[in-house]
Amino acid sequence: MSLQDTVTVTFDVDGKTYSGAIERTQIVHLAMEQLLPHDVLHAHRLRVTRPDGELIYPDMFVGEIVDHYGDARLLVEATALRADAGEWTNYGFDHLALATTDRKAARDFFAEGLRMKIVRDDPHLTVVTTGNTAIFLFDAKPGAPLSDGLPSRIHHIGFVVDNLEAAYGHLRRTFAGFLSDFTLLEREERFSLYGHVVFGDVRFMIQLSEIKPRYRGFRDGTPFNNVMYDYAARDYGVRLG
Repeated sequence: MSLQDTVTVTFDVDGKTYSGAIERTQIVHLAMEQLLPHDVLHAHRLRVTRPDGELIYPDMFVGEIVDHYGDARLLVEATALRADAGEWTNYGFDHLALATTDRKAARDFFAEGLRMKIVRDDPHLTVVTTGNTAIFLFDAKPGAPLSDGLPSRIHHIGFVVDNLEAAYGHLRRTFAGFLSDFTLLEREERFSLYGHVVFGDVRFMIQLSEIKPRYRGFRDGTPFNNVMYDYAARDYGVRLG
């Protein structure tokens, strides 16, 4: 790998600086896992911005950030998660993520065979949707964030809740088998928290999401239209360039 294939990514966290060379085609989330210490990632709400305050999303490619802004110097605000007590609601299935060794074949089947709409298709991720639910397709490869890299398995199951920190507190108190660092990431349309559960011989990753108010709702009045996300409304994710 040549120097042209990498960029320098620098995170400033509470007065401390963490920097290193990251492949251009990697996402911010992977750079955070490689460069930031565990005590920053563990049990914190993480907000990543440019020095001018512009929000950076964890699924952005570091090479595109450098091309767009001129560098990849990023600020990380790490706020400890609260284990709130109180009521919370699970609104159900939001998306299913699959890891495959032939993402193109999977994309073609869901998009052409089953007539799902493609709303993202780039080196990191393909998203196909019918609107109120979606399938995320990843490449099965070692080293990917939040993945064991194995093919032909469910990558994760995503649910939408109305209060992530209340859900976090409930899981901490009642289900020790939910294995997680409880890192809460901010994306454009949602806040996300990940963990794993084991049912017999099968290990599942579970993603819990809280949709930001301005992205909630469906045009056609689908049940729970004030809390869910309409995947078909726009392309998914942000690309720079």
